[in-house]
Amino acid sequence: MLKRAYDWVVSYASHPRAVWVLFAVTFLESSVSPIPPLPLLIPMCLARPERSWYYAFVCSMGALLGGYMGYAIGWLLYDTVGLWLITLYGLADQATTMVENSKHVWFWVLLTKGLTPIPFKIVTIMSGFIHFDLTLFTIGAFVSRITFFMMFALALRFYGENIRLFMEKHLPLATGILLFFIIGGFLLPAII
Repeated sequence: MLKRAYDWVVSYASHPRAVWVLFAVTFLESSVSPIPPLPLLIPMCLARPERSWYYAFVCSMGALLGGYMGYAIGWLLYDTVGLWLITLYGLADQATTMVENSKHVWFWVLLTKGLTPIPFKIVTIMSGFIHFDLTLFTIGAFVSRITFFMMFALALRFYGENIRLFMEKHLPLATGILLFFIIGGFLLPAII
């Protein structure tokens, strides 16, 4: 079953609309959705390694524009949608504490959290909630997300064939590793 799912995702990675789906998934992940773009980005880069940089840039732009939506939710709808999303992740108390303890260094919080698998929407929503400077938000979000996605593109561009062979040979293990990072992205903020 895993092999068929893997083959389907890799075949879809070459679909003409795959880039738009990648953009949409990244946009939504930065604002409201729990689904990260990596399960689509990785097979797309493996299927077409020469386009890895382009795919990473698409993810970066999706993350930045989705970050603006998260920022707007925090600014305008924190008491309803924003708090609901943060509570959904079990982070309401931690988010409040994080803002209180790090408001004066929020740019660095934004920058470092954007480099991790922690759901980026938490930081974008909280940035809007504290009315963080939009120019600094744009710089921090862009730098952190382009760095995050370009690191994946770099690894997949130069080691993609080895990664692809490993994934095909050890698909259950590779799936487990991917799930570990996806689930870890949700659980890590609750632990921190």
